[in-house]
Amino acid sequence: MFHSVSQEELRAYCRNCIESFETWARRLIHERMVEKYGDNYVDAISDSGEHIIKKEIRDHIHQMIEKEPSRFSRATDTLFAEHIIYFLCNPKWYKELFKPAMDYAYPQGCEEARIYLTRLIPIRNALSHANPISIRQAEQAICYTHDFIDGIKQFYKDRGEDRMWNVPKIIRATDSRGKEMFPPSETTSQFNVIIQPEYEVGDSYSVQIEVDSSFPPDSYSIRWSIRGKEITEYKNQKHFSITFSTAEIGQVLIVNCKLITTREWHRYYDCDDEMNLLFTVLPPTL
Repeated sequence: MFHSVSQEELRAYCRNCIESFETWARRLIHERMVEKYGDNYVDAISDSGEHIIKKEIRDHIHQMIEKEPSRFSRATDTLFAEHIIYFLCNPKWYKELFKPAMDYAYPQGCEEARIYLTRLIPIRNALSHANPISIRQAEQAICYTHDFIDGIKQFYKDRGEDRMWNVPKIIRATDSRGKEMFPPSETTSQFNVIIQPEYEVGDSYSVQIEVDSSFPPDSYSIRWSIRGKEITEYKNQKHFSITFSTAEIGQVLIVNCKLITTREWHRYYDCDDEMNLLFTVLPPTL
């Protein structure tokens, strides 16, 4: 099946799968670590007087939050795949915190989880550095991440927690200037991004969103709008392009993207997730 897909499409989907895995894993780690050690678990001290988290990862978390506090409201939002594996596959934490959630995908326990999740790291690194991946690596990226996510979803379902906002989310957006945009954590505000520098009439802009791959595309729709007016040509498209005209001139121009599930209810009034891009479009030079 993958042989009929372009390398670019395959890479994009695999990257999406790995980022979806990271999103679900960060949620699980955050919830269980806070439950066990409190909100300041990053600097928590064990009964023996030592930090529970090794210095390398504590330093990474603090540096990332200090550098971009508006992006990283939770410590887990800073974690890369290797850090995620450090938390999930720590034998003590696995037994005390994560085993009930991970037993679904890894019935043989902590080492089985470590083996499969560690195989994702070279694939993620290749995708992050524009290196090619093989068909076999693509299969691994898709299967291993979905095994993990399906297990976590089943865990929440069995606990009755799937009823709380189990909806698709935008996990990343990339625009034509190479800017990567990530949503805030679930505990913070809406996904709003101020796009700079200012644009002028005649300039063009495009953006591509990535949606949590654990939700099939036919389970939601995508709506793009400008100043509240839907742009029908981009309905259900994960990309959007605009060439600014005099109609868009203004100090605040809002381009909105909404995800809407096929369910009868929604997380917000009329959608389940949304992103707002805020532009300043300058008038033409006299």
